[in-house]
Order: sequence, then C-alpha cells, then structure tokens
Amino acid sequence: MNGSASAFIGSIQAGATPSIAEFVEALGPEIPGLCELEATPQDPGWHAEGNVFIHTGMVLDELYELLATRARGISGHRRTALILGAALHDIAKPATTKEMEIQGIRRIAAPRHEMRGRSELVPLLMSFDLEWRTVELVLDLVGYHVTPKFLVVKNRDRGAYLRLAQSADPELLYWLELADMLGRRCADQAQQVEHIEMFAMFARDYGAWRRFGDEAPRWRALFRDALAPLPPTTRDVSYGQFLADLCGGLITQPEEGLARSYRYREPFPELVVTVGPSGSGKSTWVERHLGDHDRISLDEIRAELGDRGDQSQNAKVRKLARDRLREALRRKAKVVWDATSLRRDFRDAVTNLARDYGALVTLVCFPRSTRDYQRRNLARTTPVPAGIVARQLATMEWPEAAEAHRALVIGANDELLAYYGGLDEAPPYGLVATDQTVREPV
Repeated sequence: MNGSASAFIGSIQAGATPSIAEFVEALGPEIPGLCELEATPQDPGWHAEGNVFIHTGMVLDELYELLATRARGISGHRRTALILGAALHDIAKPATTKEMEIQGIRRIAAPRHEMRGRSELVPLLMSFDLEWRTVELVLDLVGYHVTPKFLVVKNRDRGAYLRLAQSADPELLYWLELADMLGRRCADQAQQVEHIEMFAMFARDYGAWRRFGDEAPRWRALFRDALAPLPPTTRDVSYGQFLADLCGGLITQPEEGLARSYRYREPFPELVVTVGPSGSGKSTWVERHLGDHDRISLDEIRAELGDRGDQSQNAKVRKLARDRLREALRRKAKVVWDATSLRRDFRDAVTNLARDYGALVTLVCFPRSTRDYQRRNLARTTPVPAGIVARQLATMEWPEAAEAHRALVIGANDELLAYYGGLDEAPPYGLVATDQTVREPV
C-alpha cells in the first residue's frame, strides 16, 4: 500500500469523515473500481440523484450525520469498517450494471453486485494496513448490504435473520442501509427507510441483532458443558449442525440441537476444504498441519494424468477427485480437499457430499493481497500462468459462513487470523490463537 493510502486509512481511524472524492483520490490507485463510479449510471426510478459516485457520496454524508447522532456509540474498528463499507458498498456496480427487463419494464440494474464486490475486495483490502477484524467487517457489509431489505420484503422467518447474523454484523448493516436509503432520491424513499427500520425491529425480536446471534454465548456454553466428555470434533460438529438446523428452520431451541447430536456419538468422517488462488500457500499449510489426513490434491491428479499445470482436463480431474473423496468418506476418514475451491458451486458439491456422510466440515481460507498471490505463485516449483491467476482472482467467490461447521482464516505468515465454529479455547490442527485472532464471543 502506498503512503498516501496508508495515511488516508489512518485518518479515518483517527476520526476523519472523508468525502467520496477524497476516497477516489486516496484509494483509487489500489481499488480501481472507485475511479469508475462516476461513469456508472443508475436507474432514475430508483436513483434519481444520478450515478453511483453521487449516490455513494450522499450515503457517506448521511452516515456521518448518523455517526454524530444516533449511531455515536459505534467506535473503533467498527466505525472504520462502517465508513469503508459505505464507500465501497457499490464497488462492483461498474462491472455488473446493465439494462434488463424487470416486471415488463426496462431498468438499469446491477445483479449480484454486492457479493461480487465482497469477493473482489479480498485481495485489494489485504494490501492495506488493516487488521483482519476490520477487513472482514468491510467484506461482509459490502456482501450483505442488500439483505436487510430483502428479509423484510420477503417476510423471512427467524432462521433467516439468524443466518445473516452468522455472516455479518446486523447492527452495522442497519446503519449502513439506513444511510443507503437516505442517500438517494426516489419516490418511495419513506417506504425504503421503513423497510430498514422494520429489519432492526425484527432482528432485535428474533435475537439476531448482534453478530452470531444475541444468545450465541449461552448456546456455546450449553453445548460445551453438555458435551464436555466427548472429543472436541464431536462438540464442534454437533454445534455446527445445530446452527445449520436452527437457521434452516428445522428447530427453534438449542436443546433440540443437543438431542439431534446423538448421531455423532458414532465415528464420523472429517473434511477440510482449502480455499485460495494458486500461490496462496494452501498445499504448504496442509503438509505442515494435516499430515494425518488423506489428501486429495487436484494438482497431483493432473500430474497423474500427465501434466500438473494442465487446466484443460479439469472436469475429468474433479470427477476422479470426487470418487476418491466418496471412498474416504465411506471409510469415515480424515480427508483434506487440497484445491483452489474458488467457486461456490464447486465447494458445495464437495461439502454437501461430506454432509451427506455426516462429516465435520471445515473451511481453511487464505486471503492475500494481489501482489502476494502473484509473488507466491512465481515462487512455486511449477508456477501457474499469470493469466490464470488473474482469472482466478476475477472469478473468486469468497466463502460464506453457512458453507461449513468451522472456518479458519490463515494469514500470510501462517498466523491464525480467525477461527469460527469451534467450541474449545484451543484451535484445531496444532494452531495457536493470538490476541489478534478473531473468535466468536464466549
């Protein structure tokens, strides 16, 4: 990160309230999408104020007013993340905006810009001097900023609100989306604001106002104490499946989750899935920490077929890998899926199969800056062509909380940036948590 960008981030942390023009000037060289906001149109029915640059500036202005009044309790890294999230919430609109027919009317829309923005920002934000707890908050604010309104309009149930709380900070989403709705010009603005206020009301009523759920500390303590005599993996898969069932609407109380956990008293398989572009250090980490796991490496299967770097036989490689995974799951083995796993549908094919076999599923994610990914790839014995790495970064779909029972986030120096889902104080696989490791509240 250049010095001006570093100073700019530091000024926000110190209390500054920069305009969108100042964001573009300071961070545009690192986040090129900021420079494209002004040239990106919006539908005049939804955004009569004009282009995305104008809208984002209005959102920032509204947010600063809220932070000085109703939201003045938001401070520290949460305030920094909220401001960055507001500036970047529509960062992928330049890449996704198009004309399309909606309910028989030609509109200007940007389908799935929120999740695309979330994924594209991973390597960009990792180039900044930010703690992972701040980076993650920004990613999730960008990725889920359309969800509060959606939950209200679609009349979703308690489970959907709790699912959102597993993935993002609902309170920060509320403030972002309130600013988002106030920072626009449309005929139904009052109704749009009301949707966000209703989201806050329902989130509080459902116990989904805080990250992970208002009662998450009690749930975790209940499972940890009730399952204390059992191995850590049994406790973790039981709690992880409870959350999945709760968010899916299958159960309503943690005691039901405990009752359903008896299936895990018998031996069950364990699956670890690595997530990261080529050159992120996945295989090295696997060799260092998962020596007791069966390893399914897509690169090694390509080598068996003749060329480790050949990407043209990916369909055949994935089929062979899935066959080997199925065999390992039948044996109730510990197995690691050592691949880039960048697409959600590819991950789902693997993790859903593992869940069918009753496996404990853990994701291990490797966020890096773009430069770090490129440098590490060139240092490999068999580097992947630079164009392929660039394509991987452009199409990457960063994992969501609901994809696994547990998730680990590994830093560039092999440090544990975050650990979610585990009930024990000690992380698995011989890892060591630090004061900077992001964990769920105990």
